[in-house]
Amino acid sequence: MKKLSALELRKNLGSVLDTVANNKEQVMISRANKPLAVIISVDEYQEKILKSTRGQKLKELSARMEEWRKTHRKATERIDVVKAIRELRDRG
Repeated sequence: MKKLSALELRKNLGSVLDTVANNKEQVMISRANKPLAVIISVDEYQEKILKSTRGQKLKELSARMEEWRKTHRKATERIDVVKAIRELRDRG
């Protein structure tokens, strides 16, 4: 991982961004020898951050759907799902 100070980053922002984007290299930014942030490519962000949170979001959505299903079970138990879908298709 490449390490730069905040001042070096300001002076070389364009080339740092090119390095991160083209070489998929991570860059750690520090100020007063204290690490503050890491710059990563969009591909790495999507792979590591977004995909890891996607599973959690799906679990939460599934739990909410199950709760809705339990709450509305009596109101929806007499609905013929196949018939309802066909009616919606016929309208469109």
